[in-house]
This record gives sequence, C-alpha cells and structure tokens, in this order.
Amino acid sequence: MAGREKTYYFLKLEKDFFEKKEIQLLRKIAGGDTYTIIYLKMLLMALADEGVFYFENIGDNVAEEVALTIREDPENVEVTLAFLQKKGLLEIMEADKYYLNSTPEMVGQITSNALRQRRFQAKKKQLALENNAPLTQDNVEIDIEKDLDKDLDKEREKESILSGKPDYVFPDWLTDSMIEEIKRGHPKKYLVRTPLAYLNHTVGKNYKYLDKNLKPIIARLKEGYTLEEFKHVIDVKTADWKNNPEFSKYLRPETLFGSKFDSYLNQKSKHIRADSENNFPDLPF
Repeated sequence: MAGREKTYYFLKLEKDFFEKKEIQLLRKIAGGDTYTIIYLKMLLMALADEGVFYFENIGDNVAEEVALTIREDPENVEVTLAFLQKKGLLEIMEADKYYLNSTPEMVGQITSNALRQRRFQAKKKQLALENNAPLTQDNVEIDIEKDLDKDLDKEREKESILSGKPDYVFPDWLTDSMIEEIKRGHPKKYLVRTPLAYLNHTVGKNYKYLDKNLKPIIARLKEGYTLEEFKHVIDVKTADWKNNPEFSKYLRPETLFGSKFDSYLNQKSKHIRADSENNFPDLPF
C-alpha cells in the first residue's frame, strides 16, 4: 500500500510586511513589538485552516485560549485581538469562529513528495561539490535515494499499522492492564487505542473507545506524531493538572489530543498550585 502523501504548511511574509500601515500602528503602541509577535504566532496557529480558529470553551474567553496555545500573556493577547478586529484583520464569523483574513495570501504549502524531490536535488548538488573525484549520475542518485527512502519506509510502516496489520509491538511503557484493555479491541485498532488506554490508567478515568475520543488520536497519528509523543503530552499535562480541581477536568481526549497537541508537546513539565488564584496570569501550559 502506498504511503499517504502529507502536506506541510509555512507562513510567507511579504518583504514590506513590517511597512504595512496596520503593522506600523501596532508596533507604535506601548508593547507593540510583543503584540506584533503575538499576531505572527496567531497566523502560524491558524495556518493549516487558512486563518480560521475556534473558541473551544476551555478558557474563560478566546483570548485566554489563544494565550494557552501560543504561550503568551492573556492580557497581551486580548489587546492584540482588539486591535486586529478594529483594523479589520480579524473577523468574528460566528460566536465561536474567528478568521484572520490575511492568512490565505500568506499560506505556503508543499507535499511530502515535492519536499522529497527538493531534498534530493539539494543532496545531489552538495555531493557534486564535496567530492573531488567525478561521480556518475547513476551512483549519486542511488546513494541519495537510499537515504531518502529511509523516511519513506517509516511512513509506510506507520500506514501499514493504521491499515490493520496485526504485527503490532506494544510500547514497553505500557503496563499489563493497559495492554489487556487495548486487546479488547480489534488488532487493527491497537495503535489508536494505545494513547487512550494510557490516559485512562494514568489519570484514573474510563473514557470509552468511541469515535469522538478516537478521532483526535487518529488525526494526530496521520500528522506524523508518535506514541512516545502522546505519552509525553499525557505525562506533562497530568503533572500540571491532575491535582488541581480547576484544571483536572481537562485531562480528556478532546483537550489533550486536539488542536493544542503540538504546544503541549513542546511544553516543559511544570506543576501548578492547587490554589488557582496564584496561577494567573502566568499559566504554565
């Protein structure tokens, strides 16, 4: 079975981005450079959805949720949102749906195959410059292909597991009870069930293996995230939230494995106090 082609997104800034009147005005505000960085982070946050992001009712308001995602101060995010809306750069499409309308013209994307070809050509050029002895075209291409195919093999291995191959190897950090829970499902679901089983046993919950709980796991797996990264997110957020009454309710699949997964993944473990009044505005996640 051929590996599923992935698409990578990147932000394209015009040369005169910082000369635009809106950006100049934003930077002139006290703290404007911080607000400008927040705007750029928001553009990156909404990149894959062409500028759209949602209020998921996890925080008290959209500014707090965006602050959680991009790891900035909620008050600074609130000022940035107000400015962007006033200047027509942010549109409220629905009560919980927001749109950064400059994003579509700033979105760049490339498929995994095209990226692979770029790397191929770059390596080919590099080898030609580094080797004093003349290399034949065939030998150069064969050597580069061997290197590039290693990544492709990893993708195919992941795809074979997702498509139902029975030769699944359980991670060594799973307990016997976790493995037993995973095995209650079909072998083709072992990979998808693993993060949920680990979450259930780590936080003492019993989330069912329903589509609504498995869907965000499948989405992250298709994006290339590994089981080790699921474990890391669960461990980090459990350390942060489990003993805090206000935040422990968010130790659930839709929160941990949703749109903020990557920001949680890149977070260093840090405990928060049980008395929530001391946790704001410097939120640790």
